[in-house]
Amino acid sequence: MPPMTRRFLPAVLLGGLLGVTAARPARAWRPAGPVTLIIPFAPGGATDWLAELIAPALSERLGTAVTTEHLAGEAGERAMRALLQAPADGHHLLLGNLGFFAFNPHFYGSLAYDPLSDFAPIGLVGTSPMVLLASQHSGITDVASLRRQAEQGPLTIASAGRGSTLHMGGVMLMRALGNGGELVPYASGGPAREDLAAGLLDIMVDQAITAIPATHLGARAIAVLGPQRLPELATVPTAGEIGLAMPDLAIWNLLVARAGTPAPIIQALAEALEAMLGDEMVARRLAGDSVITPEGAERGPRAAADLIRAEHARWGAFIRAARMD
Repeated sequence: MPPMTRRFLPAVLLGGLLGVTAARPARAWRPAGPVTLIIPFAPGGATDWLAELIAPALSERLGTAVTTEHLAGEAGERAMRALLQAPADGHHLLLGNLGFFAFNPHFYGSLAYDPLSDFAPIGLVGTSPMVLLASQHSGITDVASLRRQAEQGPLTIASAGRGSTLHMGGVMLMRALGNGGELVPYASGGPAREDLAAGLLDIMVDQAITAIPATHLGARAIAVLGPQRLPELATVPTAGEIGLAMPDLAIWNLLVARAGTPAPIIQALAEALEAMLGDEMVARRLAGDSVITPEGAERGPRAAADLIRAEHARWGAFIRAARMD
């Protein structure tokens, strides 16, 4: 072999090795330390229950501790500010629900966040249909007795801050009954369920995830506010089946990071969430509490972003039409 060829051969081999190295996919992002999952509610609610379930499941898949931090109050702004003030590095996430992205922006004129531009969606975690509950002390056993009671005088209906799911459910129910029921404010759903069980409150609209346990503690399920019955409440009709004119209302929860978080980080977090949703134990626990998990095209960052935009527009139109804003 000529000398020039011998000198050239190592260069060719080196170039080939460099090419192989360059083509090798980069290692997936992993957190450099613990991840904080911000919960915009006080402990004890449906979102808190969901967070306590998914935090250890995500921790296992990310290879680091995932801890929850409850930052309730200010119509969600306290929690949102905490996320938006944190570095956009994937170490601070937020588990938000329908209210913060689709209700509150239409009730409050100067929020500290823009639901359409300040967040990087990671994925939908699950959806919990709403259930109309009545106290077993109220004499309300079905929609007919519900209407009779409403005609005799205003019913006491659980509510909370403007834009909360309790508030929206209560207002929707008042419109469906056509009377001026009395909205009773609560800090959260937990105290409302306690008063319902004790007979101090007539009715409330609650998420299935917490409504189903309440049926064992002094509450009666009257209707499901969705297109189909729930397996765990198989004998309870939908609002449509009994002629109760209420829009379908289901509370979805999704995982978001701060806007500006690099795409590889969002992708790694989305893959961890996808793996968690595919875990048989997690899926079984979610299904057992009537949390509907996303399937196929409903999963991932793009689907979550589309959901936020669509629901923001849908409920904005409803709130304006109902003159609730």
